[in-house]
Amino acid sequence: MASEGNVTTSSEDGRIEALAERPATLEVADRAARQRARRVVHHSHRDRDYALRRLLLVSDLVGLWVALAVALLAAGERSDPLGDSLWLLPVLPCWAALFWMYALYRRPLQRIEPAQVEDLGSLFHALVVGAIGMWLYYKLVAPVQQLHFAEMLIFGLVALPLLAGLRAAMRLVNLRWKGPERVFAVVPPPANQTLREKFRNHPEYGMVLVGALHDAEDGASTEVPRPDADEVEARLASLGVDHLVVCLDPEYISLEQARELMYLCHRERIRFSLFTPERGLLLAGSEVGQIGGLPFLSSSPPVLSRSARIAKRCMDVVGSALLLTLLMPAGLVIALAIKLDSKGPVLFRQVRVGRNGERFHALKFRTMVEGADDMVEELMGNSIDPDWLVLERDPRVTRLGRFLRRTSIDELPQLWNVLKGEMSLVGPRPLPVRDDERIRGRYRHRLDLTPGITGLWQVLGRNNIPFQDMLELDYAYVATWSLWLDVKILLRTIPVVLLRRGANYS
Repeated sequence: MASEGNVTTSSEDGRIEALAERPATLEVADRAARQRARRVVHHSHRDRDYALRRLLLVSDLVGLWVALAVALLAAGERSDPLGDSLWLLPVLPCWAALFWMYALYRRPLQRIEPAQVEDLGSLFHALVVGAIGMWLYYKLVAPVQQLHFAEMLIFGLVALPLLAGLRAAMRLVNLRWKGPERVFAVVPPPANQTLREKFRNHPEYGMVLVGALHDAEDGASTEVPRPDADEVEARLASLGVDHLVVCLDPEYISLEQARELMYLCHRERIRFSLFTPERGLLLAGSEVGQIGGLPFLSSSPPVLSRSARIAKRCMDVVGSALLLTLLMPAGLVIALAIKLDSKGPVLFRQVRVGRNGERFHALKFRTMVEGADDMVEELMGNSIDPDWLVLERDPRVTRLGRFLRRTSIDELPQLWNVLKGEMSLVGPRPLPVRDDERIRGRYRHRLDLTPGITGLWQVLGRNNIPFQDMLELDYAYVATWSLWLDVKILLRTIPVVLLRRGANYS
């Protein structure tokens, strides 16, 4: 990673005088060098986008043919299933056009969020439409036997996970081949370290901070110079930047300067993003629209309809009942191991605050010694986070408790809380009374939904997330809730638990 450096700026008069005294030949040489750097950056961007789009396209077309071949072979209703599957090849360009219409080759390059799960909805819809077209093609055009229901069903069951897996693999190949997206920051010094930590804690975004206009050492000065477009342009070219991030802080950068940097990025084909230091302005769920060309930023209240709540509850009941039935034998083995490992009950019950402030007893497999709750105040002096207890090594955790926490098995009894309606499979983090009493203002909306076993706080870092950031994530979840969002969070929870990211198990 390229190191960040300080950019020394002089007064405007001094800059003009220095430029006037510089020989014309040096100015021409500097301009030529900058143009060469621009061409290199432009080629890098085109190459990165071109490579990812083509990798995704090839994996999709190969995956579609493989899924159809598997379906025809598995159904066992054809004399030459592989030969019949080859009749898909003439219409593969139609599949590519359909996927393009669903933005499956454009959005991965435009969005900031990881696309592995985000694309599943569009991919599913495209497969449904494409499968209907493929059935008509085999029925009306292809000189072979038409597709039967069993073949179509197997095709759908194979195609969705196969294509999703291949697309994830192609993104990984492109990341290893081209490297992560190179980000340059035009932010005040305190925000510089925040960005660096965000990128380091979330490698799934595929970004790396290669430099900043002002580094943390500038924060020691009482006044940080405002950004200079010429300096930014030079750094973008020299570092081969893919993405410029700007903090729209009025004490640091003016709106006109931010607009100038945005237009600079457009000319150089560099992605441009900005954020505000005041989180209460750009709320989760806000949408940009326009009326007759006049842009609007709209924010709707975080309110769920009755039908949405019913749908969420149905998913909770079915999911928790199924998991409790399947995991009951393993739960009995764990209960016996806890009894043999240390004194105390098998289950740990703690009062948590649920929806609308109602209190309930959250269940977990006991991972600590008896009386662990009574030691909280004593241990807060050693906590990493001043807002709640997070320890590098918690002396209350038992030997078996470390394993249970590392694998998140200790939270399995909360499925009973879900079945009773006290918790949800996905939701805001269930907080103890002590932590909940410190939450004020709009963050109280986090209790508009039932707390969950997992949530955005779980998939984005768990105990690595500061208390204030956790509140922001919970509010974002409530403000943007959808059943599909719950499905995506559940899918993203699996690799987080398996990789043990953010778990505090010591």
